[in-house]
Amino acid sequence: MKRALVISGLTVVVFAIGYIAGLRTERTRPVPAPPATLMGEFTGKAATGPAIATAAKPSGPQAAPARSPQNRAQLVAEIERLRPQIDSYRQRLDQIDAEFDGQLAAMLTPEQRTHYAAGQKRRAERMAKGLAEVAAGVKPLTDDEIDQLRQRSLSGVLWMVAPTMKHDLLVKELKLDAEQQTKARELLKQRREKFLAIVDSTPPPSILLSRLAPAVQRLATPPTKDKPVGR
Repeated sequence: MKRALVISGLTVVVFAIGYIAGLRTERTRPVPAPPATLMGEFTGKAATGPAIATAAKPSGPQAAPARSPQNRAQLVAEIERLRPQIDSYRQRLDQIDAEFDGQLAAMLTPEQRTHYAAGQKRRAERMAKGLAEVAAGVKPLTDDEIDQLRQRSLSGVLWMVAPTMKHDLLVKELKLDAEQQTKARELLKQRREKFLAIVDSTPPPSILLSRLAPAVQRLATPPTKDKPVGR
């Protein structure tokens, strides 16, 4: 029962964060402030009911939507405080993935094994390139980019707690037969249990900040744009 509640809770959080991030990037309509219970510890002060209602009302036909600025100083402090847990979380995830890949490879045909290894290599290279580009960037991250990186952290959680998604992808890419599908489903369930064991011992912020941590040096407050001369 406890594990079922954890899975449901994580899934809801993933979709909630994605929905909130999507709202934040909208430029054509007012944006509600994120729920305090989900994002409060990583943003500015939570808005009260009247404040939210006021922010939702544009002052003119082209009024910009109200946005709560990211509390960058608090984000940096949280990342540094949780750095050991964040690093441990990433390492344990890599270990789970490596164990799953080895067990899956053992039940595949030589042709399927080659195809799977090539696909995993491409994904690993694409992820490494993306992380390197984010970490090597010079410009401060925008509020939208910060939201996107936190959302990516949680999208990985969804793949772990919802094995049907990964299973369907494996069936499609590797053309698994009925026996292989049954074995793959069981391996994915085992992977989920291992991941939930990590969640049980990892502070939630460590998960939320795992993709943002490599770019901590880009969390400086973006420079204020200079006003045109004469205005």
